[in-house]
Amino acid sequence: MKFHGILIIFLTFCPAVSFASKMVEIPTGQFIMGDDNDPYATPRHKMYLDSFSIDRYEATNEEFKEQFPEHSFWKNAGSHPATKITWEEAKAYCIKIGKRLPREEEWEKAARGDDARIYPWGNKPLRKKAHPFHSGLIKRRVGLNKKDVSPYGVRDMAGSVWEWTASDFYKKKITRGGLWNFHLEYEYSKTFDRNLVAPSNRLPFIGFRCAR
Repeated sequence: MKFHGILIIFLTFCPAVSFASKMVEIPTGQFIMGDDNDPYATPRHKMYLDSFSIDRYEATNEEFKEQFPEHSFWKNAGSHPATKITWEEAKAYCIKIGKRLPREEEWEKAARGDDARIYPWGNKPLRKKAHPFHSGLIKRRVGLNKKDVSPYGVRDMAGSVWEWTASDFYKKKITRGGLWNFHLEYEYSKTFDRNLVAPSNRLPFIGFRCAR
């Protein structure tokens, strides 16, 4: 009986850890944004940003469902990045939890640091591919790839899904990061790569994280 009492107390006062509660502060300062040799990037230039915070992980299915109960996902995929979400829905989620979507320059600084690195972890692609099977058939729980980490400690900025940002260009929203849907190589997951997507799209390879 005593053992059961201890167990009940433990379960009561030790709730599951929420990925959404973990944020990383990015310090005030200058960094190099863009790349002159990549057609998907902005031209290389220096950018100064005030300090801000950004989620360490992408928002998960479980976290999104807490705010929007109608959100559905495959069994056992609660810790996978939330996808099939429009830009407006991602924005609404961030607002509901007291945050906002990051601007693309904030996302890029959080990914590449102040030393203009090509990938979040450095300047060479990882030897092990981000996904072991054919592209488009599998996602993984957030934070699983321990090598996919930026100089500030932000996770999954190259080997997971594309992510909505608050920035736009020619009436389309700018997404950053990720390579999950179209390719298995890190060639298209550089810190400065960007993609333009209609905000109404609901795609299985676009997720998001919040900032503040």
